Amino acid sequence: MSTKVDALFAGDDPEGPTPAQPRILRLKRLLAFAIVLDILGLPCWTSVPGAIMTLWVWMATDTDVAHIEAGTYTEAEGAELLQLRRYAAMALVLCVICLMIQIALLSTHFYTRFWGSLSVALNHLLGTN
Repeated sequence: MSTKVDALFAGDDPEGPTPAQPRILRLKRLLAFAIVLDILGLPCWTSVPGAIMTLWVWMATDTDVAHIEAGTYTEAEGAELLQLRRYAAMALVLCVICLMIQIALLSTHFYTRFWGSLSVALNHLLGTN
């Protein structure tokens, strides 16, 4: 990192654009994990962390649009990042839907019945009474 800063202030050309593939892979993994948290959030209260992570992925791809327009990413990387941005936007819609369903379920006795039934089932499976 310091060599890049030194090259910048010395007036030398930078080493070149950093590869986008590690960043794309990390964002894809994070988005997949966030979607799982969103869906599991209905019974397990993980919708909000999933929504925050999904929003973070969407905002991270937003900053990459400037790199795509500047031409620092290859055409394939740019297309992959734009596709990831579309997936993140769809995942944000999923977050809103899951949060709305969770709000509706909170107004009923769903969670009391669900976790009560689950605890009874676990007691029967484990043989404890």
